[in-house]
Amino acid sequence: MATLTKTAYLSRKAIKFGSIGIVILLILRFAFITIRAYWKKAHPPAPPPPTVTFGKLPKLAFPERRNLPTLNFRLETISGSLPDLPSQAKIFFISKPSPNFSTKGNAKVWAKKLGFTKEPQETDQYFFRFSTDTVPKTILEVDCLTRNFSLSYDWKNDLEILSKGTPPADTQAISTAKSFLQGANVLTDELMKGSSEVIFLKYVNGNLVNSIYHESVLAKVNLLRKDLEGLKILPPNPKDSNVSLLISSSQSNRGVIEVKYYHYPISENNFSTYPLKDAKTAWSVLIGGKGFVANLGNNTEGKIVIRNAYLAYYESERPQTYLQPIIVFEGDNDFIAYVPAVTETWVVE
Repeated sequence: MATLTKTAYLSRKAIKFGSIGIVILLILRFAFITIRAYWKKAHPPAPPPPTVTFGKLPKLAFPERRNLPTLNFRLETISGSLPDLPSQAKIFFISKPSPNFSTKGNAKVWAKKLGFTKEPQETDQYFFRFSTDTVPKTILEVDCLTRNFSLSYDWKNDLEILSKGTPPADTQAISTAKSFLQGANVLTDELMKGSSEVIFLKYVNGNLVNSIYHESVLAKVNLLRKDLEGLKILPPNPKDSNVSLLISSSQSNRGVIEVKYYHYPISENNFSTYPLKDAKTAWSVLIGGKGFVANLGNNTEGKIVIRNAYLAYYESERPQTYLQPIIVFEGDNDFIAYVPAVTETWVVE
């Protein structure tokens, strides 16, 4: 009996301490996994070096901004500091269409679908200018190679068009804009899936100024490309995008009285990676007066408070060989500025 009692006692002890040991092992295993995960997150492996296979890149072509006040910057982000930005990014090749014997003929056929039946004036090689016989005129200027174009109705000589009531509201205005571009066979997937903005305008002393909807006479629709690599693709001025339409309440031509369409094909499978400036370096460029003011906003006194900085891509209205990144600084009262993001070492002087 004593032997059996001792055996049972020892068995209970073994089970007790064995269970404790298993619990300790499980705790240690969980702690090891947690610490390893934290270490990997805190010390991620360095990315592979940039490939830079395109060689040195051309400088970004920003348009000239005139009559800007002297700018004084103050940084007031939520964190109180600039964000950590990626150290490298993809640069994408932008292909250029080649002309052929039918290039000009195809442009004329396309223009007829928009109501322009007269022979165009050739303003430059592969550039046409069409006009209507109506009074006031409607002018269509088109690049035969890219099918980029501008369309404008001389509405300032037909101000009655502004007295026909308010333009379509946000959703309808965007739908009208996309419908017009689809009818012109230029509504791409990037524009269909990209973001859009509607700005309502009223006519004051010969100028269009921002307005609330119920006081507006025109709606301006800005269409942006869908994001690429999780980054926005921004035009020279986000408040006046490369693809924008001005819409009235008129029933003629679906109310579209102006169109600006500059849209270039990005070769998403043809890219190379390049090193980027950090946010502090870009900030030094900005406060040194070498950034590009994309939109001054309501900051006529030049006192700029910056609230945010992030990486994006820049798409010019003019043809460019590569889609390159920029560091965007956003501030109060619609202020927006750009600094080229690729390090100076890899940009042609």
